[in-house]
Amino acid sequence: MGYKMDYETFRQEMKKLVEEGLQEKGDYSCSWQPVHKNNVTKTALRIMEKGSRVSIMAYLDLPYQDYLKGQPLSAISREIIRLNTEKEFPDISTKQFSDYGEMKGKLRLRLVGREHNEAYLEEGPYRVHPMGAEILYAELEKTGEGRMGFHVTHEHLADWGIPEQEAFDTALENSQREEPIWFQSLAGRIASTLLWEDPGEGPVSKNEMYVLSNQSKDHGAAVLLYPAVPEELHRKMQGDYYILPSSVHEVIILSKETDFTPAALRDMVVEINQEVVSLEDRLGNDVYEFQGRTGTLQKCKIPEKERTR
Repeated sequence: MGYKMDYETFRQEMKKLVEEGLQEKGDYSCSWQPVHKNNVTKTALRIMEKGSRVSIMAYLDLPYQDYLKGQPLSAISREIIRLNTEKEFPDISTKQFSDYGEMKGKLRLRLVGREHNEAYLEEGPYRVHPMGAEILYAELEKTGEGRMGFHVTHEHLADWGIPEQEAFDTALENSQREEPIWFQSLAGRIASTLLWEDPGEGPVSKNEMYVLSNQSKDHGAAVLLYPAVPEELHRKMQGDYYILPSSVHEVIILSKETDFTPAALRDMVVEINQEVVSLEDRLGNDVYEFQGRTGTLQKCKIPEKERTR
């Protein structure tokens, strides 16, 4: 195996190649931009066409892995340029960004982690939730390739001239309308993934695990922020239940009549987070419970002596 650049050298070389390639596409600029996300801060290559309001953030961690596997730098830079110049972006002007009337219908709620997330949360308004933090997100466009939008910051609210309460109320209303809940047994979820068939919700069993998300399965843990959902789940599960934070995209629901202990469930969550879920998608390591008698969602108390992780 020949010499391989370290990541920092790769980043600088890739920026130079992308800048050179973009000269043939139009008037573009490239710069490094720190981007705060759930649990992580990444440095992205910011690609922006002159006169455009929309900038593209190209993350180079995965392209670097392609490079380490032998893909030529020239091929990687061409692909980055292709992805970020041929993609169609929503036609949103500077005026629209600063006009709350234009942006109001795009507001959504997201549920993210709170621990080790100070920089991300400081950017914009948030509300503390037992499982993390409730934040505001503006969804500009949703396609089969993903979503385009941005974390709503304090600066955005100041530009729009609206109070936080109004923004959160609007985001909740939009989210409930545009992203209704999706609830299915874990076995059914696996079957639908393998067979490309949705078996439907089916009767609820207290011995099964269930997946809770939204219809798009994108940041679906936010459905727990819908006021009626915890009680609705209590009716479906016919009693109190545990909530396992599988990721920011979905959570696992399990009857409290299960044979699993909270400590065992927490071990399960920690193991899955460490081995399967990316840091950016993690919601947390703790297990939660909903008690119908009090109508409260809270973290399960696990004695320290029972913790193995």
